[in-house]
Amino acid sequence: MKTVAIDGYGIEHVRLTELPDLEPGPGEVVVRIRAAALNRLDLWTLSGDLKIEHDFPHVLGADGAGEIASVGEGVKGLKGGVPVLINPGLSCGSCEFCRAGEQSLCPTFSVLGEHRPGTLAELVKVPASNVFPFPQHLSFGEAAALGLTAITAYRMLFPRARFKPGEWILITGIGGGLALALLMLSRPVAGRLFVTSSSQDKIDRALAMGADAGVNYREEDIGKSIKHLTAKRGVDVVADSAGGPALEHSLRALAKGGRVVIAGATAGGSAEINVRRLFWSQLQIIGSTMGSNEDVANMLRMVAGARLRPVVDRTYSLTDAAEALRYLESGKQFGKVVIEVP
Repeated sequence: MKTVAIDGYGIEHVRLTELPDLEPGPGEVVVRIRAAALNRLDLWTLSGDLKIEHDFPHVLGADGAGEIASVGEGVKGLKGGVPVLINPGLSCGSCEFCRAGEQSLCPTFSVLGEHRPGTLAELVKVPASNVFPFPQHLSFGEAAALGLTAITAYRMLFPRARFKPGEWILITGIGGGLALALLMLSRPVAGRLFVTSSSQDKIDRALAMGADAGVNYREEDIGKSIKHLTAKRGVDVVADSAGGPALEHSLRALAKGGRVVIAGATAGGSAEINVRRLFWSQLQIIGSTMGSNEDVANMLRMVAGARLRPVVDRTYSLTDAAEALRYLESGKQFGKVVIEVP
């Protein structure tokens, strides 16, 4: 089978590589990939900064959608040819968290393409519990574009931040896959929706998608601007993946009793906050990572019911994966970068 793999760290080590075809073990399925989607995670894996020991060649890619190619012993309810989306989060299935339905809290939780061979391949082998039929109004590329970002966004909004109909929300860094997934899932629910970006073009595109207002954080103070836009009230929820110094700005944008939910630290792993504001306004800082099997199913149900579509910025072929990764690295994208697999 053809794959996009690395034989070392750095984009110059991305190769179109031929590897042996896969056979499912007990409880596993092999998916014939029709489309895969890139994430910032692929760039971190490619850089070697994650400090994970990889066996080379290592296949990149977390997100994928395709058709069941074969099923292993003991797999029920799945058969060849069924279109499915892959949940890239892998867990042990037997620890206290997995048994409670909280797979993303599993001590051995891992992600395709990061810890295990990924989805930039003609075939991918995963546990049968990691594949889900996807809504029929989506193409394979759109289904793949849900993956990491939509699963993460759903858990951030609903199980973790307990986002309720009519509440006001601020989404930081609009334009990336996670921020746009947050916009897609929160827009049908939110009373008012605000975004931030360093690009006015990205803010304008978010406004066209239903955001109420945007703040250019290179030119404006986020906390002051949001308080001005909300008549000094603030928002109920800030959904953020930057972390770092941005956390204090997020807290200042909150209404009393508000929540910041964080699923990343692209701006840094440390932050200084005003603790007096935290307790006096009864604010909450909530962490979130990926999602459970229930979160995946509920996200897909919401996408189907509201006929939502993720934003796909550009589509590349498998042979042009290195170019696609360079484009993702540029930060110019608005939405997901998708790789089509013949």
